[in-house]
Amino acid sequence: MTTTVNDENIIDDQLYNRQRYVLGDDAMKRLRKHHVLLYGAGGVGIEIAKNIILAGVHSLTLQDPKLTTIIDLGTQYFLNEQSIGKNRAECSVEKLRALNDYVKCIVLTECNLEEMIQINEFCRTSNIIFITADVYGIYSRCFVDCGQETFICTDKDGEQAKEVFINHISPDGVVKMPGDERHPFQDNDIVYLRELVGLEKLNNSERTVKELNHREFSIGDISNMGEYKSGGIAREVKQQIKLTYNSLAEQLHNPRILTVDGSDYWTNEIDGDVPNTVYIHILMVALSEYLQLHHQLPECNSTNSCKDAVVMMDLAQKHMKQILKNQVHDEQRFKDLFKYLIYTARGSLASLCSAMGGFVGQQVLTTLTGKFHPVKQFLYLDAYELVKEIPLEKEYEYIEKESFKPDRYHALRLCIGETLVNCLAHQRLFMVGCGAIGCELLKLFALLGVGRQQMITITDHDHIEKSNLNRQFLFHKQHLNQPKSTVAAQSAYDMNKELKIKSYTEKVGANAKEQLCTDSFISNQTIIVNALDNVEARRYMDSLCVKNQRPLLESGTMGSKGHTFIVVPFESESYSSQNDPIEKDIPYCNVKSFPANIEHCTIWAREKFDSAFHFKPSLFNNVLLESNIAKRIKDGNTIQDLPKVIKFMKRRCTSWKECLELARQKFEKYYSHKALDLLHKFPLDLKDDKGGIAKDSYWKLPKRAPKPIEFDFNNQLHYDFVIACAKLYSIIYSLSSNECSNHDIEANKAILRTVNVQKWEPRNKEIITDPTVVKPVITSSNESEVSEAEWKTAEERSGNLKAHPLPFEKDDDFQIDFISAAVNLRAQMYDLEPGDRYEIKRIAGKIVPAIGTTTATVSGLISIELIKICLKQINQNLPLSTFRNFYINIALPLFIASEPLACTIQKIGKFDVSIWSNFEIKGNSSMTIEDFIGEVKSKYDLNASMITEGNKPVYIPWDKSKASKQLKRKMNDVLTHKPDVSYSELIVLTDDSNMDVDFNETQTIPPIRYYFST
Repeated sequence: MTTTVNDENIIDDQLYNRQRYVLGDDAMKRLRKHHVLLYGAGGVGIEIAKNIILAGVHSLTLQDPKLTTIIDLGTQYFLNEQSIGKNRAECSVEKLRALNDYVKCIVLTECNLEEMIQINEFCRTSNIIFITADVYGIYSRCFVDCGQETFICTDKDGEQAKEVFINHISPDGVVKMPGDERHPFQDNDIVYLRELVGLEKLNNSERTVKELNHREFSIGDISNMGEYKSGGIAREVKQQIKLTYNSLAEQLHNPRILTVDGSDYWTNEIDGDVPNTVYIHILMVALSEYLQLHHQLPECNSTNSCKDAVVMMDLAQKHMKQILKNQVHDEQRFKDLFKYLIYTARGSLASLCSAMGGFVGQQVLTTLTGKFHPVKQFLYLDAYELVKEIPLEKEYEYIEKESFKPDRYHALRLCIGETLVNCLAHQRLFMVGCGAIGCELLKLFALLGVGRQQMITITDHDHIEKSNLNRQFLFHKQHLNQPKSTVAAQSAYDMNKELKIKSYTEKVGANAKEQLCTDSFISNQTIIVNALDNVEARRYMDSLCVKNQRPLLESGTMGSKGHTFIVVPFESESYSSQNDPIEKDIPYCNVKSFPANIEHCTIWAREKFDSAFHFKPSLFNNVLLESNIAKRIKDGNTIQDLPKVIKFMKRRCTSWKECLELARQKFEKYYSHKALDLLHKFPLDLKDDKGGIAKDSYWKLPKRAPKPIEFDFNNQLHYDFVIACAKLYSIIYSLSSNECSNHDIEANKAILRTVNVQKWEPRNKEIITDPTVVKPVITSSNESEVSEAEWKTAEERSGNLKAHPLPFEKDDDFQIDFISAAVNLRAQMYDLEPGDRYEIKRIAGKIVPAIGTTTATVSGLISIELIKICLKQINQNLPLSTFRNFYINIALPLFIASEPLACTIQKIGKFDVSIWSNFEIKGNSSMTIEDFIGEVKSKYDLNASMITEGNKPVYIPWDKSKASKQLKRKMNDVLTHKPDVSYSELIVLTDDSNMDVDFNETQTIPPIRYYFST
């Protein structure tokens, strides 16, 4: 069955705007020209199909000879009970088509060894990309072969080309950075040089880098090219990489395997300890050969007395000798890995299907477009750390004894046992966020049967927009503008009718109107899941989990990068224990007056848009709601922001002609008067800020002297700005479309020629030059007084105007027209390179690059940790080392798995405490503050010297004469007792000299919960 894209030459920006910032337009257009053949519509096959269709490949042909069984429903989410007995591909194709309205690559799944080798050889001779992927039990595999010809990778990492300012270049070519700045370059990088003064011969040339240290690099001898005077920018040049690939037959016994510990690739030339991934490679090769010889997968049960295991072990030993040769290996570890393959091979873990399916989907996109670095050539992902803690022998005895009838959970049962399957069913899970990760996780919850005996609760305050459809596969066109959580809940239920799921549309966060995330609600859950896109909300949910001692599954993506983070109560550190990288703030003076790049210009343009088209019309509407304004002015009363409102009223446009005239005045203000203001304050021959003599000119990089722009009717950029600006004025001043229908170019130019532009005059307005000064917060102001006459004039001009404020909308073409023109005019004024419309849109809209393949991979990995949390509920002695945090970058590709860090234990009084500790005091109606302090001393050996409830003081004895009176006050009278809350959380500070510890700044006393008497 085949699904095809409509038009390969058109990129729907509203649909693909997140993905195009990851792949780029060239890669997107190449992708839409290619055809993919995918064999096998099982769990991993359908995951691959979903990901490459969402990405926008031209066509996908799905072939599968197998009929649907009940077991398929455990990993293949496009099948249901009505599909049983029908062809898997035919049952899936319509749902795949619904993902995207819109052969160079063959992807194999569920094939035996001989089939894989034969098809791989055919692909190599036919110049076709070959990829094979499988999930057997708790092990998964991917192999990529880009063919006999050299593969060209056009962009190895997908990162923006890096750019630095130059402070100095010596005659021997040593480039120094300004101040404490560090350069990002490495040996053999190539940089493009421009804007050098004194070394003009080097401008517009490329030089190879030799890294010297983090502030210096060499570009080779330049002694014959002049003498450096000032300026200069070095920009990274993206280089193509040529890659060669071996056939599957060659790689079987001489494999190159990507490891998941960040140590790059393993080959049999590497000495030392053999990693698990190599043993898994050996076992998967043996399994593929077993499938070839016996036309079925091995199993271990009482009827065959594990004869299959004997045959499999012989095959595995044969391949191990050919791969490891005489290398020393760990026989016991190999046998353990082998045992779990034999037990689970006939099962399939949906989490691995998602993780490997996401990665393989990206490999298809990468190999078709040349964007990013394909894996070279094997990758294995597994759930061994989970399953090795499960007594599978007992589980299989139980499964065999009970004679379980195959159902939709049987593939899962064969991987993790019935006990864990049942434990998953009895979870009370709360997930925040139903975006890309949330959709993928809900799919997995449905496949794993999470909460079907209890409840899944989800919340998301967002509504579905078109750009979501590219990654959030539970949503389709008919769902636009509906609440995400409502649609996601229904879509997940449609996958598994046994699911119990409740949806809310509440926002979570410290400033949200909390109704859902109460302590009683959180403490009643067994697992909390974050599917959020901002750090603030993540930290908030993390704090609730720590406070209520609940596990947290945290994950996130940005473009090709992703992370997972597991929080285990009482054992691991929390999400907030990690310090996220601090984003370097852009100095306000750069945005306001001294832009150095297109980002500074875009932020400026976005601020101008918000001020002119949203803030001021909103202010006007708000002030007009007030009564008796004229009388209040007459009585001398001050009305906040009235001068700004009057200016807005006086400028009211009542026709398209007036909109054009106002837009023309804005052009003059932004691109002529502003430059003249700066040059008046800081003339071109000025030497420093104070006008004194300095070694270098004031106007040197990164400061650029602005050049006033003279409006030109025939300049397309000038004309585009005025038209876009006028259109927005017509909207905020509520003009009808008929009033603004005159868009004849010559008619518009005729109007613009008659505009009497205000002449520039010197002003003494302060210009911020200090890079440490932050942007002032917009607050209400009184400014100058307003007279009755001014108000009357403005009122007559505005009439019965009801302004139409425009909140910024990244998918509004009129708004992006304005911002794009405004940005590039400012870039022209400062002699900066012009910006690309879509890059400007990304910055202005704060669009986070995203692609569905990363999301699927991350969601699969974090859902394995969810199963481990359930195992922890069964086996409380499960060590923290069982869990894994992941950092991935599927562009490189890179996988780094690490054990969670244990929480810090500190000594407080006579207790060992951590972030998970809670001190408790049982109160009563007569307990006073003095009694409470006595209880704290008696129970925890702490001498309380100060008590607060949040920001509210409870006992702060600054005045000793009043302290005794405070101590006699009853706790119930002092504390806030909210309905349905049984305790108040108090912060207690102590006299450190009474603590049996050397106190330091990292040590804090846990909150003390004071329980009200019932």
